[in-house]
Order: sequence, then C-alpha cells, then structure tokens
Amino acid sequence: MIIVIGGGPAGRMAALRLAGTGKKVTIIEKRKVGGQCVFDGCMLICGLNDAARTLTEARHMQSLGVFKGSVEADYSCLLEKLEGVQSKLSHIIEKETRDAGAEIEYGKTAEFRDGAVFVDGVKRDAEAVIIAGGADLKMPDIAGINLHGVYTPRSIRTMRSLPKKMVIVGGGISGAEFAYIYAAFGVDVTLLARSKVLSVLPETLRKDALRDLSAVHIEEYTAVECIDGGDSAEAVIAGGKRFPCDAVLVCAGFTHETPWVSGLERNPDGSIHVDDTMQTSCPGVYAAGDVCGAPYFTPAARMRGFAAADAVLGHPHNISLEQQPFTVVLGLDYTVCPAKEDGTIVEAYNIAGPGAFWHVADSTVGHMQITMSEDKKVLGFASSSPSGSAVGTYLGHMVRRGLYAKEFLSLLEVHPLPDGLYSLIRFST
Repeated sequence: MIIVIGGGPAGRMAALRLAGTGKKVTIIEKRKVGGQCVFDGCMLICGLNDAARTLTEARHMQSLGVFKGSVEADYSCLLEKLEGVQSKLSHIIEKETRDAGAEIEYGKTAEFRDGAVFVDGVKRDAEAVIIAGGADLKMPDIAGINLHGVYTPRSIRTMRSLPKKMVIVGGGISGAEFAYIYAAFGVDVTLLARSKVLSVLPETLRKDALRDLSAVHIEEYTAVECIDGGDSAEAVIAGGKRFPCDAVLVCAGFTHETPWVSGLERNPDGSIHVDDTMQTSCPGVYAAGDVCGAPYFTPAARMRGFAAADAVLGHPHNISLEQQPFTVVLGLDYTVCPAKEDGTIVEAYNIAGPGAFWHVADSTVGHMQITMSEDKKVLGFASSSPSGSAVGTYLGHMVRRGLYAKEFLSLLEVHPLPDGLYSLIRFST
C-alpha cells in the first residue's frame, strides 16, 4: 500500500499515476479532493471573476451606447451558485480518482513522525509515502488580525453579503484579483501594499492592470500597523493613516507550518526539502506540491506529484520549474513567462478578437511583448488580453524548449484570437 497525504493537485496526480499502474494507493484527506485550487484558490477566483468581468463588460457596452439598462450582482445568490459548481467539480474529481483505482479516506488526521505515517493516531504500514499536504496561508503578526470581519481567501465565502468598504492587505496576485472583483461588485475597495502593486508584471502590463484596478484606491509602500475595532473590524491603520472599513481581506501569501510532519530535513523557509526526484531525507518518503516550497502554482504541484509517483515506481527523473508561466486574472489575463536572461524586448498593442473587439474603441485591448536573444531565440513573453492564459500555456512550453522565432514561420494559428503573441514572434524574424 502506498499512502498519499493530501488530495490536492499534487497528491491526486500522484495517486492517479500510481493507481494507473496497478498499485494500491490510499489518499488521506481532511476535507475533499481538489484541495485549495478547487475550494479556496483558482476555482473560487474563476467563479467570482467571471461574474465581475461580466458586470464590467456590460457597463463598458453601456458606455458605448450598445447596451441599455443596468445590471448588478446578487452576491448571496452568486456565492450559493458558486459553491454548487465547486461541489460538482469536487464530485467529478472524486469519481475520476476512485474510477482510476485509488482509495480515499475523508475526515482523517494524518501525521508523519518517527519515519512512519499515523492516521488518527494509529500507525499505518506503507510501501511508500507521498506527503502532499499543501501550504498554509500566511497571517501577518498585527494587532486585531483575529477580529470579526477579518477574512482570508479561505474564509471569504463566510462573508455572505457585500460590505460597503473593504480594505485588502497585500499587493500581490491574490490581493489584486480580489480587489478587482469586489470593486466590480460595487464595494469601495482600498488595497494596501508594502511595496509596488503587482511587481511581478512587466511595467507595460502593470499599467494595463492598474487601469483594470482604476476603481480601487491603492496605497503602495504602506505598512499595516494594526486593525482597529471593538468586536468587529472598523478600520485598518497603515502608514500613519486610518482606513475605515466594514471588512478586511488579508492576502499575505503562503507559509509552511506543517506541525504534523517531523523528522524530515527542511529548507530555510520551513518547506520540506526534497532532491530532484522528490525524495525526502527519509528513504521511501517523498513530498510534492506546496509543501516543497515555491512556486505555488497548480501546474507545478501537478508536475511534482507525477514526479514523486514516478520515483516510487522506480523511474525517477528530474523536473524543471524554471520559467513557470503564470496569469493574473483581472479584467484581462496578465500572462507572463519570465526570461532567464537579458535580451531585446519587442512590444506592441494586442489585437482584436473574442472579448477584445469592443475594446478597440477605447484602446484597452492590452499589450504584448517578447524578449529575444541576439540570434532570435524566444527567451520570454508577457501579454495582457482576454485569453492570454490559453496562449501562454503553449508558448511557455516552446520557450522552455528553447525555440527560435524562425520556427514560428510555419505556424497556422486558430483565428480569431484576442492575443497576437504568436504573430509578434513570427514577425520579429
């Protein structure tokens, strides 16, 4: 029996790979398979953002005189329907996992100590163990953080009605995405960032993103001092200023607090140390996903899960997570595959297509840029467009494979697309 602790993207992919070879594998999961991605991360953002984009686009069409009337969100109904979809997704994922031959044990507490797995305090024998318990949310050490009305991406669904004023703490990807969403829903949103908002984006795309966030009051280089209030949050004190609010959303990133794991070598940040094949310092014990540290992206977790399973099966191989493409989802997709080395940057406006046609009228179709070596090797790219994440998946693979611009000359793209990266690369020859 192989035991997988955690049924998120890493653990589930490992279990599917193992079960597919006939191995007996059991997933120990406290909640439901799907992990943070389905319940608190990707799918939560997708559901809320789809509604927010629809509202924003309807207002844009109204401003052009194409639509008449107005539309607003029924937030409590939105949450109810969103949770229904998440439940359906979880059911589909669970069926897929069980149909592959993997067993799932729900509601159990797993520990790894003394070189063994304990489930609800009882030792379990295992041929191999894969630890894929994910990561915890980072909570800053500030006064008032535990007041009623202070939320995280994991608890935001318990806020069943829209506040009048919301303060979001954190200027990274998650903070910006939630700021866009709640501003679109009509909430007066203030975003507090310790440094520059969305510093992960190239400056051209960051300007586009700030346009998407134009309804948000942004305070950069502002450190939070405390959250003020009686029984509930009433204001955030930051940078010597008081920001009144009815709700606070803390988006401070991830941390690696895994008290249920002991006896394994750790990285400096507290994550579990693994070698290039996902092997931990304990023979026969592997780790995959966010427990191994950055990057905290679902595709990276899946890749690590597959690699851990392959190592268990006796086919270890190295994986590379360099140049991981990622997307920030606001009014547009902000998709980036960072270059590993310096090169020449070529920029252009993006093009018209589904989701972008009506934005030609006010020149808000977004931008694209590529980084090229002197001999025309594609080193990296960035794009702001309605569907940049789909294009970025495949172009990111090509960049990681080390392709040159000339290899795009024979490319026949699907048309129409609202992202012209493929043509920018081709024309750069």
